[in-house]
Amino acid sequence: MAICQTGRFVSLSFFTQTLAPEAVANTLRRSIDVGGVPQYMVPWFIRLFRESGTHPVIGVVESNAFLLRSRNGGSYAPTFYAKWEPEYSGTRIEGQFDLAPLAKLSLRISLIVTLSLFIIGIALNALDLTAGTHFTHDPHVGLVLCIVFVPFTIGFYLVAQKLGSRPNKRLLAFLEQTLAASRVG
Repeated sequence: MAICQTGRFVSLSFFTQTLAPEAVANTLRRSIDVGGVPQYMVPWFIRLFRESGTHPVIGVVESNAFLLRSRNGGSYAPTFYAKWEPEYSGTRIEGQFDLAPLAKLSLRISLIVTLSLFIIGIALNALDLTAGTHFTHDPHVGLVLCIVFVPFTIGFYLVAQKLGSRPNKRLLAFLEQTLAASRVG
């Protein structure tokens, strides 16, 4: 599985002088729990009896890339995708916050489905008003509601994308503390 799905890592840069590139992976693996099912997806009756893990951050670490996510983050919580490379006197880490691929896919699918339903609603209500067919019960109200909900649906999609790509201060603090890294620029 390739972690780095987008080719642009321009949002955040860190630099650590204390860790060599080989040690970054080992330090991260010891400090996080392996990404699994997020806490919000586990049913409450299972959470009562099962230990959820020892670390507040879950993720995956590969040879020169990693992703981090808050254990208790919601479905649209930001995920930090990063890669590291050696530099003259340490290691440079470049990354960005983005939504998880499954969350992106579900957002796109829900946008397409809801917009399609509202467009069908607009068409049926317009037919009732113009041609006198009886597809809907109250075409005046239905037409107004369908037209009003289209911008709300698009707005929800844009807000969810924006929330998923915002920087998570806890993950940034975790990175700075765990890897003894300082933010560059």
